[in-house]
Amino acid sequence: MQKILLLLLISLPLTLFAQSPTKKSQSPAPKPSSTAPANRPSATPAQPNSNPATPSLAFKKDSIILKMFENPSDIKWVKTFKGRLDDAAVVDLVLGFDGRNCRGYLTYGQSRIRFNLSGILDSAGFALEERDLARGLTGRFIGTYQNRRLVADWNNMDNSIGSRLEAEEVAPGQSMTMQCSDNKWSSRYITRFNGARCDMVLVRTHNGGLDGFLWVEADGRTYRLKGELKANGDYEMEVLTAADRLAALLSGQIKPGQNTVCNWVGSGEQRKFNFILKDHFLLGCYEYADYATSYDVLYPRTPCAHCNTQLDEQINQWVTRCRTAYSEKKTPYTPANRGSQRASAWPEIACWTDNIFSGYVTFSDTWTAQAAGISFNYNVKTNKEITFDDLFNKGFDAKKYMNDWARREMPKLADFAQDAQYREWLSKEGFPLYALRREGLEISSLFHPQYGRQTLLIPYSEIKTYLRRDNPIGEFLK
Repeated sequence: MQKILLLLLISLPLTLFAQSPTKKSQSPAPKPSSTAPANRPSATPAQPNSNPATPSLAFKKDSIILKMFENPSDIKWVKTFKGRLDDAAVVDLVLGFDGRNCRGYLTYGQSRIRFNLSGILDSAGFALEERDLARGLTGRFIGTYQNRRLVADWNNMDNSIGSRLEAEEVAPGQSMTMQCSDNKWSSRYITRFNGARCDMVLVRTHNGGLDGFLWVEADGRTYRLKGELKANGDYEMEVLTAADRLAALLSGQIKPGQNTVCNWVGSGEQRKFNFILKDHFLLGCYEYADYATSYDVLYPRTPCAHCNTQLDEQINQWVTRCRTAYSEKKTPYTPANRGSQRASAWPEIACWTDNIFSGYVTFSDTWTAQAAGISFNYNVKTNKEITFDDLFNKGFDAKKYMNDWARREMPKLADFAQDAQYREWLSKEGFPLYALRREGLEISSLFHPQYGRQTLLIPYSEIKTYLRRDNPIGEFLK
């Protein structure tokens, strides 16, 4: 009987049931490392047309979907989606719907590992169980489907690991190319404020995260910026002082690669910055995910070709270490190990001018307690890395000077006297990294999951006598 139904189904005219609304732009969300199951949110129902007699083109092409339903003739539609998990790992989804039941599969773009999906779709959204090909229950998706777009939270079986899915529907007969770097960028903006210079650097990372800094020469200081960019281009960022105290809120709208107007509100003062785009680069990005393991890395592209080559080498070394670690662990593909081995890397830009490009890349993973990382300091005019030999007079021991400075200054940090664990960690790890900033030489700890990155600033006035006359940071010494 099933064979007869299947032959009848294939012979029917090939038209698509569901008429989907106009495509809506992506709405970013925070990248969770562990979340509880979300309540099913209210959503506009994804209702198919009422005529159940005409199958879509995808019915013929995807026999896997047909086999997932007891009565293939009841299927209303089959749709294909392409998206990313946590705005990093590219995935493909194919889903079928019979009026209540929703079934299909998800495939990782890089590894081609596939999981079957099964559950319900109604006016409140959808809830799908994720199972491996051995039918083991590996997780759950709960989310919404509207305006040709899937948005869902994924959690593993014990809710210890969470992820975010955002995917766009692909029209029949069309294809969509998607990379993890598509919406990740860094931009530098310049303007004048109170008769003096003003620079802003922004880095757009996963899930709409914005990070960067604002240098206001009239204030004589650089502020750290941290916030979120919405799908429509609106953003709001906290303006933080060196001690991470909130100085103001910065808001406006940004379109990648274009000028922007920023509004500052803080301490009863309002400012307006009309920024002109000076530089804009897509971030470099690698990602991979399979049943039990994943890694994703973002890293800056610079105006310096040789510098990009050096960064590429550093990132490739880290990716190789991740692959080696996964290979050595040989983590079994069982539901308990779903997504258990993870690694991530992300950039921070500390300074960006016509001459200097500096910052950090942090490397974090689930099998090492202390994150690793690198700092970079480049002269974009000469296409070279800036070393201590380029900065300091011959015979000056810069490393010893920085270590002595750290021992003297870190007890002044707010948590040093109050938190024994913080004090023990910082005393042990120290400040092995450094980055050039406008106000001085910044020395930095590695990233800590609880305390973040800790930094100390050595003003240039303290080390000016040790600097070479032909040093590359003359613009900061005026």
